[in-house]
Amino acid sequence: MKKYFIQFLLLVTAGSAFAQNNNSNYKYSLNLNNVADDKLQVTLLTPGLKVKETVFHLPKMVPGTYAIADYGRYISDLKAFDHKGNPLKTDRTDSNSWKITEADRLAKITYIVDDSWDSPEVKGVEIFQPAGTNIDKDKMFVINNFGFFGYFDGQKSIPFEITVTKPADFYGSTSLKAHHVNATTDHYSVPDYYSLADAPMMYNRPDTTTLNIGGTEVLVSIYSPNQKATSAAIAKVIRPTLEAQKEYLGGKLPVDKYAFIIALTDNKKIRSYGALEHSYSSLYFLPEYFSPEKLAENIKNAGSHEFFHIVTPLSIHSHEIGEFDYDSPKMSEHLWMYEGLTEYAAHHMQVKYGIITFPEYLKVQTDKLDNAMRYNDTLAFTKMSKGVLDTYEKEYGNVYEKGALIGLCLDIKLRQLSKGKYGTQNLMADLSKTYGKTKSFNDDELFATITKLTYPEIGEFLNTYVSGTKKLPYKEIFAAIGVDYEPFVMVKRAGMGKIGIGYNGKSLFIAETKGMNDFGKKMGYQKGDVFISINGKTIPDASLLQQFLTTLREQTKEGDQLTVVVSRKDSTGRENVITLSQPVELQDEKQYNVLKEFPELTAEQAALRKAWLNTGKN
Repeated sequence: MKKYFIQFLLLVTAGSAFAQNNNSNYKYSLNLNNVADDKLQVTLLTPGLKVKETVFHLPKMVPGTYAIADYGRYISDLKAFDHKGNPLKTDRTDSNSWKITEADRLAKITYIVDDSWDSPEVKGVEIFQPAGTNIDKDKMFVINNFGFFGYFDGQKSIPFEITVTKPADFYGSTSLKAHHVNATTDHYSVPDYYSLADAPMMYNRPDTTTLNIGGTEVLVSIYSPNQKATSAAIAKVIRPTLEAQKEYLGGKLPVDKYAFIIALTDNKKIRSYGALEHSYSSLYFLPEYFSPEKLAENIKNAGSHEFFHIVTPLSIHSHEIGEFDYDSPKMSEHLWMYEGLTEYAAHHMQVKYGIITFPEYLKVQTDKLDNAMRYNDTLAFTKMSKGVLDTYEKEYGNVYEKGALIGLCLDIKLRQLSKGKYGTQNLMADLSKTYGKTKSFNDDELFATITKLTYPEIGEFLNTYVSGTKKLPYKEIFAAIGVDYEPFVMVKRAGMGKIGIGYNGKSLFIAETKGMNDFGKKMGYQKGDVFISINGKTIPDASLLQQFLTTLREQTKEGDQLTVVVSRKDSTGRENVITLSQPVELQDEKQYNVLKEFPELTAEQAALRKAWLNTGKN
């Protein structure tokens, strides 16, 4: 009797609340046990709406990606119901939006989510994996929340509750604080959609390590399908970098919890790897075939960049970022700061605290100078930034190259003007105090604010080189710290014969011979030749390939024998192993962006370099 009485009360209570729909927030539920064809159903008990018609959206784009994604493409079978379970009319108006009539009666929505990592049937541009979703039953789930959960027009700033039902031995890695209801249920509460979209989750059988860095809890979580990497090994490598970043930021980190969420893949067909930053976490997608040392080094280098995003855009951002429009995204002018200064700080921190040497640091800058040559150097950086989604989409990569060089030049300029006492570290700290997490700036006011905080010459620098079209004054800037910069010098260098070399994920091959020089012709290369070995050394995997070829060129001297073994198909399609060999001939070649330390530094140069590299805490 008592058992039935309790059940009756629960039914009445639940039915009554559902009928009145007094919800003031979104109540989402997701069951990771119920996977069908790599798809999951999402259920939403909706907030009470007082309008006759509404539109339900998934984002067109999300912050940090700088590319249109159209997450709604992966949503199907969306249905809307009133409190009695009666269906309401829905119309899909575009890839990401559904119009719902009689919205004042709306109580529940259900829909199916397909994962972006493995859905070749979904048309459109592939989503960058760290910004995508993965549904792999009983193995691993990547839940970038903006790929699973949507919002109504004008209703992004109210609370969201997410309930995740999971296998008992799975753990959810995220920067969000979870309420573990029981062994199979996690509950999350966030104040708004911006907070939800900013906090990815990864569910799998856990391999986690927690570090304490200056009072901040840092979670390192990894999914390695074949257990070739561990969180403990990664944590050990990145810890010194995190400690240095803490010092770089003044001895304390501005967050209580941070999560490194690392998903490895053994799918060698995938060629797009990387990371995506968030305010309190970063999500990595990397190949499992990397050696443990190479993997840790990649995460350390990428992580030093992503981790610095806890400064910008977390504490320093424009209205375009702070109130991001997921449906009709508008870009800020200041990618030079969001990405460029972040990338600069990631490397400056490493040389300042002894993680890399000064010659190694100069090599990084040489690489950035070389890579920046691929882009339009006379295009105003603010103009590129504003139009990076369309007109200047192909220029985006320059934010990590010239953007970082802008940071270097700005830092040196600031330290020159302040006699070494003030640099970009101080500037970012002052901008954080001026604005902070809850206060956005107007795009067209930032330069004036920076000028007010620093010097008139800095305003002139920003207007000339960042919003202007003039090339950065590399010669002057590098000379100030005792380094000579030459745009190019003529050198004699060994070459392979000016052949076009390709790599298909498995093999190194000759992709083109049209520009082949006399040495290449003497070698007897043919288009399609697949390299087996060079000078007796087998071709390494992708992670070591560039270094292998660079070392070959740098160490080969005139008169040395170059011996290449290739596999070549004959007219019948049969594979033949052929050895090609010739004495090396050095060729005159332009070497671009040469950085070389002066043999002797002036007192002024020595003082500025010391202030720039060795000031300790700021």
